[in-house]
Amino acid sequence: MGIRGRIAFAISFVTALAVVVLGVAVHHISGLERDRQAKAYQDGLLSSALQIYQRDGTLALGAQLDDSTLPFTLSQAVARGQSGTYISGGEDPRVWAATGVAGDRVLSISASYPARDPLQRALDKALVVAGAATVALMAVVAWFVAQGLSRRLRLSAAAARRIAAGETLDAGALGGGGRDEVAELGRSVHQMATSLAARVSAERQFTADVAHELRTPVAGLVASAELLPHPRAVEMVQERAQTMRALVEDLLEVSRLDAGVESAQLDAVELPSLVRGIVKRARGQRGVDDVAVEVVGEGRIVATDARRVERILVNILANAAKHGRPPIEITVDGTRIVIRDHGDGFPPGLVDQGPRRFRTAAPERGTGHGLGLTIAVGQAAVLGARLAFGSAPGGGAQAVLDLPEAEDVPEGDRPVCRGALAPGATAPGP
Repeated sequence: MGIRGRIAFAISFVTALAVVVLGVAVHHISGLERDRQAKAYQDGLLSSALQIYQRDGTLALGAQLDDSTLPFTLSQAVARGQSGTYISGGEDPRVWAATGVAGDRVLSISASYPARDPLQRALDKALVVAGAATVALMAVVAWFVAQGLSRRLRLSAAAARRIAAGETLDAGALGGGGRDEVAELGRSVHQMATSLAARVSAERQFTADVAHELRTPVAGLVASAELLPHPRAVEMVQERAQTMRALVEDLLEVSRLDAGVESAQLDAVELPSLVRGIVKRARGQRGVDDVAVEVVGEGRIVATDARRVERILVNILANAAKHGRPPIEITVDGTRIVIRDHGDGFPPGLVDQGPRRFRTAAPERGTGHGLGLTIAVGQAAVLGARLAFGSAPGGGAQAVLDLPEAEDVPEGDRPVCRGALAPGATAPGP
């Protein structure tokens, strides 16, 4: 049975159950009301007969004295000095009313009381007919409601299959109209399809860019190889080989970050000393030269991976040296590192959407691959840090790295740049 049949059956079953419960309740209440009215009528006749008997000493309205067929329950109530009414069963059901009179005698009056009243039978028949009609009507309504829901689900399934086949559909084709659960499901599927399509497109573009970037140095190597053994040819081959090696290493790092296989080796380090050591080692590499380091307040201890912090800062410094203008300033304030230059600033697209692979502000693709900031963002995520790009006050590009702070590190146990400096190196000032 499909969802359409199950929904129709469930609604019909609940309706039938409600009709049965309501019918039984109405039947019981109407029976109680009939008994009450019969007893009240007999009690009224008894009151009239009692008045006549007390005034004239005669029995009227079918009243009897000391009736031998008086029900035992009613006779016991009269013996206790109470008046009462009673409905007896058996082959000849009757409704009774009795009370005591002078001389310890019992005045009673009774009337036939059939167990099946014609009005009660008519009411029961009407309840059965109305209940059956209600159940039938609700079954039809439930079928059409389930049909509409099933149709929308089938349309959503068909649209999902069309998306899987490569078509582009809007949210309405997936049942996105309205505010119910089916519409929400359609919108969710549409969002998922859109996200997946964007990711597939990005991966395709990434593959194309990789092929383009690899083709350029390879072509240079081939051309240079034809000029060997001239010294200039050797120099060109070495330059192209270094470019290709750097690109391949960056691509491998990006792939590891995307796969989520990288994990940080956290250690407690003193941040100002760590930054000074990184700046010292970065000078003279990748165009990094004029860098000033300023520490605001007391140096803080951070729980981080010094090697990954160095990778982040070196990439940002190289980007500032290539696309910005000196001086490059680094400010260490607590667990925050701010790197700024005095150039034209980051492109608006990078600030709004973050860095993208193989997108560079260089005038030509041959001077950079656009992977440095992408790797910096990925390494920051591995560290549990936050890396944001924006505009510095007064102009220029500004990158802000917020690192998590080390907890419960005793003052005497604070290390200085543990694992961050090369063997024999020290942590000098800026």
